[in-house]
Amino acid sequence: MKQTEVRGPAFAWLRRGTQTFSTANPSFGGSEVRLPRLACQAVALRRLVLVIVLVIDQSMHGQAIILKTGQKVDTLGVRREADMVLGKVQVGTGSGEIGYHLAQIAKIEFPEPRGLKSSAELMTQGQPEKALAEIEPVVGFYQAFKEVPGSWWAQAALTKVSVLAALQREAEAESLAADIQKSVTDPETARGAQVRLAGALIRKRDFEKAIAICDAAIKESTDPEIVATAWLNKGDALFAQKDWDAALLAYLHVPIFFPDEKLVMPAALLGSGKASARLEEKTQATRSFNDLIAAFPKSAQAAVAQSELQKLQKQ
Repeated sequence: MKQTEVRGPAFAWLRRGTQTFSTANPSFGGSEVRLPRLACQAVALRRLVLVIVLVIDQSMHGQAIILKTGQKVDTLGVRREADMVLGKVQVGTGSGEIGYHLAQIAKIEFPEPRGLKSSAELMTQGQPEKALAEIEPVVGFYQAFKEVPGSWWAQAALTKVSVLAALQREAEAESLAADIQKSVTDPETARGAQVRLAGALIRKRDFEKAIAICDAAIKESTDPEIVATAWLNKGDALFAQKDWDAALLAYLHVPIFFPDEKLVMPAALLGSGKASARLEEKTQATRSFNDLIAAFPKSAQAAVAQSELQKLQKQ
């Protein structure tokens, strides 16, 4: 049975000795994880307990392989080897692996990775570096399954594009978005990748192309997140061109029609407040800034809104 040694900065403090801990944690491909055996040091022991709790929590839901024959194979975890998907299965009191060629598989039922939600929450709190740390392992694991139906790779990769764009790592964001568009067959997912890159086009002052991408998404997409992001980016492009009225209208589409899209809401509220201020609509601007600060106090946009409110008060 394959054994995988836990690596990475989170485990840099673990070095002496090893013991095998069996898990179907997706981050480790359903393999056994080798965790170091610690001496009786209280701090290190507490850390080990936290790691084990996390691993157990993430491995409570296995992955099910659905074959094209209709057969469902429940597993304790899956991993990829070339064109084969290997599933860890219970065999008596032990475990073994059963393999299927990709051509035999209709889909794999993966539980939703917690990194998707946690990274989105961190983005609304203005912490893109931490969001990147959350989403990168998800993208890394599902990379091996990106063409397999049921994989979360596309969703995780789209989130990573947004995070990279927020960090202004535009070359990496563009490369990943291109990979998404090349790899997926769903036009909605490809459209989402394009929309997330509109911000980079705006920073390059390619407003016409950015707005064209946003307009196409608004017209063709049925995904609320994609449409809300398109309205936000369109607002940013119009604001950069000092078209305050049109920018305000674009920004207001987000809180009015897409109130559940928390990832883009802080930026949309900030944009609507700033556009209202430019139009000398002080009451509306104040309301937008206050709504932003109240709903998303930890976001990077909340700090900007506070500064904008102070400017309004001096007028």
